[in-house]
Amino acid sequence: MEKETVKAKKNQVYPDEEKGTIKEIKPKRTKRRKYFLIYLAIIGFAFYAVITIINQNVQIADKKAELKDLQQQINVVEIETQYLKKVQEYKGDELSEYIEKIAKENLGYVSEGERIFINVAGD
Repeated sequence: MEKETVKAKKNQVYPDEEKGTIKEIKPKRTKRRKYFLIYLAIIGFAFYAVITIINQNVQIADKKAELKDLQQQINVVEIETQYLKKVQEYKGDELSEYIEKIAKENLGYVSEGERIFINVAGD
């Protein structure tokens, strides 16, 4: 038999010294495992990144809705503040009319000779 080394594309062939035949030696698969683990790690990281981005977008949308609600509440308080500042400037007849209005609407008082009709149908 030949004692020369024959090299194939993937497998290496060496002469077997004991039997006088050619013995095939297979390459180790550690490179494939390393690449597989790297590939798996990259896919895992990409999956984690996508999930994180989606979660952050949901949180941003929630915070924007919360901000909108708070801005509406601020606007209501500012309007009430402007109204109260205007009421503070009332004098004389304006003040007595305002007091009468508050007494009728909030406290349920009635002027002398007035009648209150309540619609029980709700229409």
